[in-house]
Amino acid sequence: MPEAGIGRVVDNKYEIIAAIGKGGMSNVWLGRDRRLDKLWAVKEIKPSAAGRQAQANRQAIIDEANFMKRLDHQAIPRVVDIIDTGSSIFVVMDYVNGTALSKVLREQGEPFSQEEVVDWGIQLCDVLGYLHNIHPPAGHPVVYRDLKPSNVMLRDDGSVKLIDFGISMELLPTGPSDDRVIGTAGYGAPEQVDPEVHRTTPVDTRADVYALGTTLYSLVTGHVPRMRKNESGRNVVDFTLKPIRDWNPQLSDGLQTIIERATQPDPRNRYQTIDEMRYDLEHYEELTAEYRAAQQAKVNSFWMRVRVAAVAAVVGVACLAGSFMVRNSNYDSLLHEASLASTDERNVEVTANGKGYTRTADASEAEEALVQAIELAPDRIEPYQRLLEVYQADKVFTPTESRRWSELWQKYGRGLANNSQYGRLCYDTGILYLCYYDYLGLKDVQDSEGAGGIVVAKGQGAIQNAARSTDWFARAKKAALADTANHAGLVVDENVDELAALDVYETIGEFYDQFTTAGFEGRDVSAASASFWQSIRTAILGDGQNTPVVLQSSQIVQLRLYQVAFESINSPTYLTGFRQAGVSAAEVMELLETIHTRMGADDFRSYVEANPAATSAMYDEVMYGYNDAVANVNRTYNSPTTRVRGTQEDGE
Repeated sequence: MPEAGIGRVVDNKYEIIAAIGKGGMSNVWLGRDRRLDKLWAVKEIKPSAAGRQAQANRQAIIDEANFMKRLDHQAIPRVVDIIDTGSSIFVVMDYVNGTALSKVLREQGEPFSQEEVVDWGIQLCDVLGYLHNIHPPAGHPVVYRDLKPSNVMLRDDGSVKLIDFGISMELLPTGPSDDRVIGTAGYGAPEQVDPEVHRTTPVDTRADVYALGTTLYSLVTGHVPRMRKNESGRNVVDFTLKPIRDWNPQLSDGLQTIIERATQPDPRNRYQTIDEMRYDLEHYEELTAEYRAAQQAKVNSFWMRVRVAAVAAVVGVACLAGSFMVRNSNYDSLLHEASLASTDERNVEVTANGKGYTRTADASEAEEALVQAIELAPDRIEPYQRLLEVYQADKVFTPTESRRWSELWQKYGRGLANNSQYGRLCYDTGILYLCYYDYLGLKDVQDSEGAGGIVVAKGQGAIQNAARSTDWFARAKKAALADTANHAGLVVDENVDELAALDVYETIGEFYDQFTTAGFEGRDVSAASASFWQSIRTAILGDGQNTPVVLQSSQIVQLRLYQVAFESINSPTYLTGFRQAGVSAAEVMELLETIHTRMGADDFRSYVEANPAATSAMYDEVMYGYNDAVANVNRTYNSPTTRVRGTQEDGE
């Protein structure tokens, strides 16, 4: 039975089709715009008071929504419509396709990595900084007042969006626009949620600094402050925060220092601006005890170095030279050690759970050596390139390897952007995700007889997994276009054009998100389908002038591209999109026949037989699914399969 409220049409425009969330003050619905055929989030607020108070509440809600319409930041959903029906007020805004961090944290059952949390913290500093620095004529500074994991939406690309501005307030020249004691226990600052502190301490932007600190605390430890009873038996918030390293000693004491400063009970002892906090988050590794001790040692020794300048200069040169030699020696030794070490992950465990299988593993010996080399010389690109080769060595890029690579990139990757080989590195990482990812993974797992008890996986959908590579190809393309002379390390000549390949790979990666989002929102999928079709057709068949991208690639990349194209043909949903975009059945069959013929060649079969763990699932899917794909073309285009194939053969 449909939930009460679903099926209504608000203002003859917005049809309520699902419930998104409920709160004490409002309900949030998923609504479809009947004219634009687009999905929106529709927030319904029912003023609870009567008479004059109801009118005041209604006007306050409308004023808040009108204020939201003025906000313009990529991490804030837009408000596009405000409807007052008399009994309720509906605020129509962007529908954010993502998952609340609180839900992700709850479902995964363990804290996030500190690298992820720091990255999200920096993003939240950006949006809070935007709010805190609004000035006339655009408006006045805004205190968000409700920062917590449940109000931060995580999107598939790793970006976050801030939702629910229901209790945010403006700091007007005459004072705060709202002086209520309000907020979420455990996250809100004392001056915001504690009535006694509130009477003597005004709420300003430093309250958001506190809330960001508690939010980061929760995400990196899995814990938040809880309510407790005071001596009189009244429930109060315990503002004492146990240090994050007490929960996990592996966490950075630099991050601990930031959180402790942000969550000081007295706002005068916190960061005074969100920009100050952002700076420390960007440099949290420099706030460690070891780093501070090293800096203090430099200060303490300064005057002594001045007094013995001449001697220090001589000794300093010798020490620097020696240090440089030792550093280079250690760096070179680590690279040599990695070249001899095993590339197999260690302590691999696969355990069954209610959803399938979970796989855990530790880094290989080669990976550990290369990570040490990166830590020693983070600005050198060679160990990163060698690390990608380690991940490729067994033709399988596992989820555990992916997680460690992401953490390493979050830590050091930004410093590589000016390297002449940056585009090459991002391109190769994109290929890693596109072609090697998740064939010892988390689902579709089966025991492999005769494989010594090893658990292997059939792999996830090719198009869905290709979406993981999009950001890497976008980085590579941006770097290559900026470096017109050397294309940031990419190969561009008469035989190989990796820039052209980038366009193909990027389109493949984007297609899954574009297609599913358009379909979910009820929009026409033809444009996304047409672009995707043209890309895979050109990649596999060529443009009549240049060698097809697929034939410029290694066999594992060829296999992956063939699988992507095959899955799109074998899917009724995707194939219908092609048909709606004007692609003919004959064109589809030409591509399908080409894939089947090339993969059936002796050299291709030999490659698969030599690399079964990485290739068999993909190869079998295409070769043994050929008849199903032909049948799908028949059903979708409503024409006999024999006639489709006969037309093809007659034209050959």
